[in-house]
Amino acid sequence: AHLAIEKGDQQFLMMKGGAFIALPVWFHRCLCMYAMARTNKTKKTKYMAQAKRIHKELTNSLKNKNPNVLNYVSLLNAEKAALKQKKNQEDDVRKLYNDAISMSARGGYVHDAALAQERFADYLLSSVGDYEEAKYHIEGAIQRYTNWGAMGVVEHLHKKYQDVLAGSSTH
Repeated sequence: AHLAIEKGDQQFLMMKGGAFIALPVWFHRCLCMYAMARTNKTKKTKYMAQAKRIHKELTNSLKNKNPNVLNYVSLLNAEKAALKQKKNQEDDVRKLYNDAISMSARGGYVHDAALAQERFADYLLSSVGDYEEAKYHIEGAIQRYTNWGAMGVVEHLHKKYQDVLAGSSTH
């Protein structure tokens, strides 16, 4: 994410290999930017600016009838809403995350559904303080990653969220 700010995202928008190869890269880059904006308040504006550019490109791709980005755009919409959340919009953000999880799962993108649950849990812990629902989504992400065979990610999540998974709210 830091390199993206230094170098800009133009190199990714002009990536060789065609849009099919570039779309997952754009998605993960944008997701990283939103995640960094959530955790790094001093550079939030810079991360948001980068994320918005890429998010717009993916949204345009969806508008141009590319169904392969629906689950990407859905999760990015939730991430953006979580960062721009105002009072009394928590339910809207929750709905966006749940929609992203559902769309990914229904589309057969188990890894993206797991990622959406992981990001939703992070939001619930960092912005809402809802440890019970966060635990539910961490467990869901772990199950999906396990089904997908991503045991390294499963191990990482067990270590990162051991307090939450144990039922403690000292995360």
